[in-house]
Amino acid sequence: MTARNTTASVTLAILIAVSAVTVRAAGFLETLDITAGTPSPLPGHVIARLVPIRWDDRALPVRYLMNSTLSPIPNPLPPGTPVLTLADAQAALQASLDVWNAIPTSYIRMQLTGPVANAGVTGFDFKNELTFRTAATFAAIASSPSVSLIADSSLDNGDDIDGDGDSDVSSAITSATDVDSDGDTEFPAGFYKAGTILDNDVQFNTKTTNGFRFTIGDAAVDTVTRSVDLMAVAVHEFGHSIGLSHTLDNQISATDGTGTSMYPFIDTGDPASELAQRDLGSDDIAWASYHYPEGSQATGWGALQPGDVAFGNVYGLIRGEIRHGVLNQPIAGASVAAFDWDTGTFVSAGFSGTTQLSFNPATGALPPPTSAAFNILDGRYTIPVLKGSYAVRVEATDGTPAAAGNISLTASVGAFLGQQNFDEDFFNNNGEETNEVRPGQKKNVVVKAGKVTSGVDVTTNRNLNINNFDTLNAFGFIDLPGGGYYAVRIPAAQVTALLASVPASSKLSLHSLQFQTLVADSSVVPVFARAVLATGSASGATATINLATPLAEASGFVAQDTDFSPFYVADGKALAKIVQEGIADGSITDLFLVLQLGTAPFPGVSGIPPLVGLDTVGPFRGLSYLSVDGVTFTQVPTRDFRFSLGWSELP
Repeated sequence: MTARNTTASVTLAILIAVSAVTVRAAGFLETLDITAGTPSPLPGHVIARLVPIRWDDRALPVRYLMNSTLSPIPNPLPPGTPVLTLADAQAALQASLDVWNAIPTSYIRMQLTGPVANAGVTGFDFKNELTFRTAATFAAIASSPSVSLIADSSLDNGDDIDGDGDSDVSSAITSATDVDSDGDTEFPAGFYKAGTILDNDVQFNTKTTNGFRFTIGDAAVDTVTRSVDLMAVAVHEFGHSIGLSHTLDNQISATDGTGTSMYPFIDTGDPASELAQRDLGSDDIAWASYHYPEGSQATGWGALQPGDVAFGNVYGLIRGEIRHGVLNQPIAGASVAAFDWDTGTFVSAGFSGTTQLSFNPATGALPPPTSAAFNILDGRYTIPVLKGSYAVRVEATDGTPAAAGNISLTASVGAFLGQQNFDEDFFNNNGEETNEVRPGQKKNVVVKAGKVTSGVDVTTNRNLNINNFDTLNAFGFIDLPGGGYYAVRIPAAQVTALLASVPASSKLSLHSLQFQTLVADSSVVPVFARAVLATGSASGATATINLATPLAEASGFVAQDTDFSPFYVADGKALAKIVQEGIADGSITDLFLVLQLGTAPFPGVSGIPPLVGLDTVGPFRGLSYLSVDGVTFTQVPTRDFRFSLGWSELP
């Protein structure tokens, strides 16, 4: 991160920052805004608000140059024979740009305009470069770093912003272009807001040490994990190029296991997953349209042209605030998602919070957060959605399915301050408080085109979960046969201890069973035959579970990929009473959380059954069991399954 003054008469006249793809906010990539110059509590520092990055309309269409010095495109896999010509790659990259250009409700435009001969790696040079050259230390599949302003700035004719001795600003133009024909782009002189993108490069890793073989065409997509579809990767990276962030959304519906293009990971061993990421999801389209809305201007890029659709004619906004029920703080970086009310299909999501940091303009230092009171201004969020009816759910950015560091500085602020530690919770507008009887209860949120549906506020719950596990460090088991069972024992003594931890006057709700689950193939939905809460008993290394008359059961249980999957029981108060009375009279000695696999063969290219989260480090509790027949359950002494029994105090 660097800072530079160019005009002595204006403090912080032009400040720039490299916005790496890990710096993201609610739908957008973030950068700092230090325009106000307000001193922070740290000596020598100023307060830096986090703001979205975007292209100024004067920079459209965004012009990209293709690095021509690697031709054909290297193949790092044996035998090393190239599979792509430079022309092949260029065509695939332009097609990837056109995926974003074709959104009828967004006016963003990007295009490939010619070659550039760069024998080195990318850098800040006012050339938007597409390249298959990466630094020796580069380890990702690809990345899309941008350089953006971190203060409102006046760019004056002749300014040399990148320090190469050549002017980067011209008063002779009204849109960005190579006015002096020297290969780089000049910006029109004028005023630009903090967050304005000045330069964006997209790099694809083909190094022999850790690079990938990039392919094009359906027939070339395979299960080799270091081989990946170029267009699937490029569409994702060009989303970052226009300022969009990652999301947590890796499972569209109960029947579609694919995710949005902007999910931070790609399953390179699952052809169906790769192919799906070539196409934009509803979330990708919504945020590109919100960032660059068609019909928002009378003239210029935002004015309607043939084939365009005005953003406000079809989209509305959901707005609210997320608060941490235990900490009593606005949450930074909670994921808030909207699902179609009728089908349960994921539609769009954003992240909560307006945040600020301390920044040292002299050194570029950005110290860690100090307190929620200083760093988190509010827990507000916005979700753009098509007109319709929605259920709204809040989820912690806690590492499953993605960590705060994969999302944004805002999310990282919340994580650093200990906020990403709550269970999923739906907005229900009825009992939205710390102690909630039914966190899975949903309220129909109706959105009209061109309107804001506000007040969709959620306070996360103070859950009293019984967890017989520690850290997630593995998933298993790939060889459990169809119809097999996972089970975790909850001894009655644990429930008794939970009851003793709350005031005697309190009553409890046993509202959910939670199972951490995963699929080997990202295009597959993890579906289990049953999720069950049952009674039973253990003797030595075996257990007997009463599956015939369970306390709660969900058939055809649709779980979540790389996340905790809640089964919300219908009447948590009644179930808690049954359990407490059974323990008191001795009829219940142990509870069991049980997941049963469906029948084989399992869907997906690997044919592997859905998996469960494991703690493989210990110390182990000896409360996890496997069974192939549902009759005899055998203890797994060196693994703890990550199953949780969710309780809360009644309000």
